Order: sequence, then structure tokens, then C-alpha cells
Amino acid sequence: MKTETSNSRRNALKTLGAFGASSAMLSLTVTDVFGQTSIPIALTTGLKLANYGPIYVAARNGLFAKQGLAVTVNVGGTVVEPVSIALSGRGPFAVTGTGMAVNSTLEGGQMKVVAKMCGALGMWVVTRPGTTFTSLADFKGKKVASLRYPSNTVTSPTFAMKKFAGMDPKASGVEFIEGPPGSIVGAVRDKRADVGVVFEWDASIAAQQGLQVSYAFAEQMGPILLTSVMVKSDYLTANPDLVQRFCNALAASMKLIRENNAAYVSAMGAEFGNLDPQVVAAGCARLLSTKGFVPTNPIVSKAEWDASVEHDFLAGTIRKQLSYEEMVDNRFALKATEAFGVRD
Repeated sequence: MKTETSNSRRNALKTLGAFGASSAMLSLTVTDVFGQTSIPIALTTGLKLANYGPIYVAARNGLFAKQGLAVTVNVGGTVVEPVSIALSGRGPFAVTGTGMAVNSTLEGGQMKVVAKMCGALGMWVVTRPGTTFTSLADFKGKKVASLRYPSNTVTSPTFAMKKFAGMDPKASGVEFIEGPPGSIVGAVRDKRADVGVVFEWDASIAAQQGLQVSYAFAEQMGPILLTSVMVKSDYLTANPDLVQRFCNALAASMKLIRENNAAYVSAMGAEFGNLDPQVVAAGCARLLSTKGFVPTNPIVSKAEWDASVEHDFLAGTIRKQLSYEEMVDNRFALKATEAFGVRD
């Protein structure tokens, strides 16, 4: 049964998708370090997260520049905002939660997913010492610190409880305590919440502050297209060469990360320079050991797509599941992988 809350949230998603969010944006401009004539490209990520590691590695190791691109990376205030910006023409590449491409297409803003950015759910449950949390059933009756809906810190536990534990979160007494970025660890530490659901770098910050990293969602959920690169369909038709160059750089970045983990740690340390280097090192180790989180290549598989849309449908962030064949164009990722990357 649809609840008033879920309907209002879907309406909010629709409004944001159509008109964009108003939050301020931060930018990092990557210039052409090789002195080539570069084509300016703007992309927008959803929030500032470790999920976008291959972009940071590509930028800081000149891999976009080698493809003749001068890339500006903007940070959206929500997971919805990158698609809003792409639809407006202000930044053609949107890198965010995959379901945002589905929502946009359902509302008439035709999007295509052209590359995989993150292929596993790099998310963990953090608890205070002495709190037992070994399975999804342990969410029962808990206050759960999270970011604001539609963040995966809300939608992924909701999906996992429904699919894998046969639990309805509300009926099971689960209450999400939603807050802004940076609020989750403090809410658990100060006992305003029983547990927290976090990305990196919050998992490593929590551990540094005496909390426990108690549960990993990736082990339960397996491969999933958590984050992807998407563009408007008409942009793809008009600019196939630019999309190819972008995917080439991603494939090269993913290969570099696999061959030289230090390049990943270095780029992350530079990108998140406000963090304690020990937090970055611990977080990178956790992310690199999470199978699929940093993809081997940018190719999107049907299984990953199907898992992603099922996740978003059960979590309530999309109202209809669109097919892999309709939404994914793998031509560019396949060609890039053959020329610049490695196959699985």
C-alpha cells in the first residue's frame, strides 16, 4: 500500500528532477597538463563522496587531459541535482544514483546510462561498543541515523530489510533519524540513534572515534549499479566523440587503480584534504577490499542494472522499473575497455 509519506517523497523527487535544487555548488577545474587543446566538459556528482573515486583518479593523473578534455567537476547538494543540471544543459554529464536516470526518463527527460561508476554498495552499519548488530534483523526496533531521503543511507537499508529479511521497516519499529552530511557519527556517539548507516569516509571516522563498523551491506546485496554516468539522449546523439573520450578516461582510471592502489589513495587524499590521512588510508583499504566497489571497468551488466532498479523500486525512489535495453548504452564503455582498460 502506498503511504502519504512515500507519495510526498515521490512528488518531491519529481519536483527536484524537473526544476533542480538550489544548494550551492563547489567545483574543481582540471586543466590540460599536457598542453593539448582541450574541450571543456562539466559534470556534476551527487554530494561529495568516495563513490566517485575513478573520476578523482582520472582528473589528478591527467587521464581526462590525455583524451583532450578539460573537466570541471561540480558537486550537487542532492543525488537528484546532477540530472536537473544535465537537463538544463549546464553540465552534460551527471554522475549519481542510477535511479535518477529512470525518474528523469519517466518524466520525459530522456537519459541514457553510459558507464558504471560504482558497482557495489559501499555502505556500513556503525554502532557503539556493546551493541550487537550481525544481521539485517538487528535493525528491528532501532533508531537509525542516516542522511536525508532519498540518500542510499535510507533507501538501501529499506530495500535490504524488505527483500532479504522479510521485514517492513515501519512495522518493525525502525525509525530513520535523518540529518545533513556529517551528522551520522555524532548521532550514534551521542546516543540520539542506536546505529548509523554510513558511506566512507564516515565508517573510518566512526572507527577512529571509538565506534564499531559492525555490518557491510555489500556482502548481502552483491553486484549492483549503485552509481553511474548518465547523459541526455539528445546530447549522446550529438556528441558521441565526447562521450567516448570520457569513457576512455574512466576505463584508464579503473585500470590504474587496479594496477597501482597508491594512485587511488593519493588521489583520495588530495581530493579530501580536510580529512585525517589515517582516515583516508583506512577508508581506501576498506573500499578497495569491497568487491566491485571500484569497478574493473565501466561496462554496465544487465544483472547490475536489474539489481539497481529492483533496489530503487522496493525502496520507493522510482515508481516503475525501466529495462536495461531501454536505458543503457554500453557502446562507449565497451570500446573504452578494449582500448584503455581491462576486462573482468
